[in-house]
Amino acid sequence: MKNDLYIGNDVGKRISVLCAVVKQTGEIVLSGKRGPTNDVDGWRQILADLREKYVLHIAFEIGPHYDWMYDLFKEFAAEVVVVNPALFGVISKSQKKTDKVDARKLAEGLLRGDLPDVFVPDKATRADRRLVSFVHYSSRQLSSLKGRLRALLQAFRVEFPRTNILSKSAVLWLKEKARPQLDADAQLMLDLLLEHAALLKQQRAQLDAKVKERVQRYPEAALVQSVPGFGPLVSLAVLCAIAGISRFEEPRQLSSYLGVCNGIRQSGQALVFTGLTKAGNPHVRWLLAQALLHVFRKDPKARARYLKLKRRKGCGVARGAMMRWLTVILWHVLTKREPYRLGGKQQKGA
Repeated sequence: MKNDLYIGNDVGKRISVLCAVVKQTGEIVLSGKRGPTNDVDGWRQILADLREKYVLHIAFEIGPHYDWMYDLFKEFAAEVVVVNPALFGVISKSQKKTDKVDARKLAEGLLRGDLPDVFVPDKATRADRRLVSFVHYSSRQLSSLKGRLRALLQAFRVEFPRTNILSKSAVLWLKEKARPQLDADAQLMLDLLLEHAALLKQQRAQLDAKVKERVQRYPEAALVQSVPGFGPLVSLAVLCAIAGISRFEEPRQLSSYLGVCNGIRQSGQALVFTGLTKAGNPHVRWLLAQALLHVFRKDPKARARYLKLKRRKGCGVARGAMMRWLTVILWHVLTKREPYRLGGKQQKGA
């Protein structure tokens, strides 16, 4: 019968360091073994050799590499644990910090079973999460470009009379009215910014088409899109982040997972509730905040709830509370498989 080998892998951009502990004997093997991070053939050789002698258990911290590395390790190991580096850093503090020490702490934590692991969904869901992340990145680029345009106009005391600076009519105004008021350098900058904006819009159209295609793979898509403001992008972001509502037994678990619940600090008799933990998926929180605006427009009861909280607690606290309320609604929609009800009433034909 094979012994169990618990392996800690401290992953670097170029070099990874391994440490392994044999459960039955406590023997430490592979102490400080180094190898190229991206050498897949090398990993396969090491893991194949170890699997002949041991039952493998592997732990490593999440990072840009985790997608392919997780799939590779699953081929050889009985258990693969992906660790939250923020929480692991807190519980593994020491005065001596090296790659070798970190690898050993990962191995020992895996053996004890107290590593702060993260949930790893299937490959398709991971691809959807990357897509949502890239769309968020594209949106931030476009927002930054709008700010650049406004700053350029302000530098020459040109007042922009519209709200959306990149609408078709606004772009025409910039070319015909604003451009002549700028000097030669600023005119060049304006032309380049508008070209960049046109490219970003073209890319966003391609991304939106891909998002619309991907969201159709989820059987719950129609249910989620019954919530006001939940178009294809928001629905895809929520569904791939949740990765199965059955993982959450209560609504508050979903709120905590998405980072829209309050944190708590306690010392003795003192108990302090902090702001949102923001511990979950940042792209989902951003999209939930955008979707809330549509919920307020279409659902008078939700809007009244928000305005009441706003008067008592202020805008920031009220928005945070409504984001948490929206995650509770999502939990009920997905768990009970019932569409969103405007004003809490059953919709006609639902």
